Amino acid sequence: MKRLALKVDSKGRIQVPKEVRQELGIGKEVSVRIEGGTMTIEPVERLFDRLAGEVRFNFRSVATDLPRLRKAAEEELLKQAS
Repeated sequence: MKRLALKVDSKGRIQVPKEVRQELGIGKEVSVRIEGGTMTIEPVERLFDRLAGEVRFNFRSVATDLPRLRKAAEEELLKQAS
C-alpha cells in the first residue's frame, strides 16, 4: 500500500502527482466515494472517448448509431453511480 501526504489549498483542492495519476489511469474525471470517514478516489473512463471509436464520421451513421450509443452511455453512468 502506498501512502501520500498531499496539501490542501485554500479552496479545498488537492493535487495528485503526475506519476500517481499515470499509474492509476486518472484522466480528466474521477469518482469519489465517501464511506465510514474514508474518501476513495477512482479513475473514471471518459465514456465519449471510449465510444468515439464506434462512431463512423458521417452524419447518416451518427444519426443511426446515436440512440445505441446514448443507451450505452446511460448504462455506464448508472453502473458508475452505484
